[in-house]
Amino acid sequence: MTIAQEIATFCRRSEAMPLATEIGARARLCLADHLHAAMHGVRSETGGLMTRYLGSSGIASGKEASAEATALFLGTTAAVHEIDDVHQDTSMHPGAVVIAAALALTTEEPVTGRRLLTALTVGYEVAIRLSIAAGHRHYHFFHATATCGALGAAAAAAIILGLDEERTAHALAIAATSASGLWEDINDTAVGIKHLHPGFAAERGVRAAKLARLGLRGAARSIEGEKGFLAALAQPGAHAPGEVAPTGEALREILLGGLGARWAILRNIFKRYPFCLGCFEPLEGIRHIVAETAGRVDDIAAVRVEMCPPTASLVEQANPRDQFQAKFSAPFALALVLAGYDPERVPLPAEWLIEPTVRRWYPLVQVVGSASIPRRRAVVTVTRRDGSRNRTDRPFRNLDEAQVWARFAAACRQYLGARGPLLEERVARCAALSDAG
Repeated sequence: MTIAQEIATFCRRSEAMPLATEIGARARLCLADHLHAAMHGVRSETGGLMTRYLGSSGIASGKEASAEATALFLGTTAAVHEIDDVHQDTSMHPGAVVIAAALALTTEEPVTGRRLLTALTVGYEVAIRLSIAAGHRHYHFFHATATCGALGAAAAAAIILGLDEERTAHALAIAATSASGLWEDINDTAVGIKHLHPGFAAERGVRAAKLARLGLRGAARSIEGEKGFLAALAQPGAHAPGEVAPTGEALREILLGGLGARWAILRNIFKRYPFCLGCFEPLEGIRHIVAETAGRVDDIAAVRVEMCPPTASLVEQANPRDQFQAKFSAPFALALVLAGYDPERVPLPAEWLIEPTVRRWYPLVQVVGSASIPRRRAVVTVTRRDGSRNRTDRPFRNLDEAQVWARFAAACRQYLGARGPLLEERVARCAALSDAG
């Protein structure tokens, strides 16, 4: 069988199997985390733009919107504040895409809580494994959340719609040929496009599953074919030094090995900070140093952050001009800590960008790439005016279950008022959500 056919078999098998308690609990937590991010994003500049754009679809008026429009809206708003979940092994954001697609379809299809959680779990698995297989060869040019995420969204949508194996394989193929999301979009003028990447992917996943249900066929070898997803979008080269594209059994092991026995969703990260994940280790480092030195910052002469080169290039922005850029700026993130502000606040107040006590730190914080620093590590060195130094290397801290539920509940109260407890209850027990509103 082709890879898409094997994945389709996995999707159908997962529907028939009981969901392990640990996996179901994790999927529920991911659902709460996604809704927390989306509620914050609705009130943002991008959220307003999407509300205006989708106004005729029913999004703005509260009338019934298509699942495609709802997926676009949910996926986009969840990504705005960089607080949606991310995966430990790939740095992709599976929830913004997969959950948006699955939830959107519950507005058109009756669904049990168990089916929804199964769809989320399987969608995460498909997206994350494909992202791992594509590697940095792909990620150098393409935002894996948008590309690999589209296939994860299609897998989740296929489960919600109850597609058989053949149609599920076609849904994956249709999603594969529609996948896109360029890193060139994440620059000084177009960084807002990154918000739409997961929305586009969720929308494509829903559309792919719907078209497959109607009988549209996709290429059988859409993933591994000579002109398929990986061949076209994950070529080795100077942009990914030393990385070799897996083929044959090695590729099948990444994408198919242990399906249903080990679950990628368990290695998901619930983000503590509303920043790009690349800012997390530097933040932990500077917070540790400040805490260990009793808040002593007045005599700091310089702060140096050493990271692996790809991550450093993503978060080295030293003078962010707007909130979009700020989320990809380790100097801004560290400056907040040094100025005494809380980097965990969502959303980050816009005025902090122009606050003199924050901006004064920008020239003193340097982010550099070092080939000797592995991924998911950052060495932070603080140099004092007397020449003494504090140096640390701290891992990121994942939010625990209680913290995820607490901030979800807080967002429900903040944005939904008296209706907030209803959504909390629905997610906590994951009852049928087709009428959640």
